[in-house]
Amino acid sequence: MVERGEQIVSDIRRLSELYAAIGQELIDTEESLAPLRGAPVTIAYLASEGDPKAAGKTVQGKCEKIADKYKWGIPADFTITLFEPNIEYMTEDQIRILIFHELLHLQVDGDDVRIVGHDLEDFKEIIDRFGTEWNYDRQMTLQDYEVEHERKEDELEANSD
Repeated sequence: MVERGEQIVSDIRRLSELYAAIGQELIDTEESLAPLRGAPVTIAYLASEGDPKAAGKTVQGKCEKIADKYKWGIPADFTITLFEPNIEYMTEDQIRILIFHELLHLQVDGDDVRIVGHDLEDFKEIIDRFGTEWNYDRQMTLQDYEVEHERKEDELEANSD
């Protein structure tokens, strides 16, 4: 624990086999993550009890590069951390989408892998596939999101005729 004034901050992180399995399956199956297949990179998937905020908003997940001086403690190049108090309402499908979102931060250029901010294409892919409120509805599954998206497309198409 770290004390900051009167506020006590606790952010204990642990390796998550579940998140690692989801992340690997996404890398293996999602075409937009294909550059990560066989890339010289190690990702540690972590679960945290912290509940950080950034710019007044709740942080659900974070992708970070591990500095060389810390690799003795974390034998990975990058971490993807999910903040469990902030995602406890999410279904497994929503967690998959969140991990997918975080993996989109990793960009492969030859043997170089680095973190990049999202560009419009990343946001478009997530919105097109899962809608703008993929992380709000606690009951929707991944299949429900895709069915709902198709319904909205059909509705737009019918209204344009």
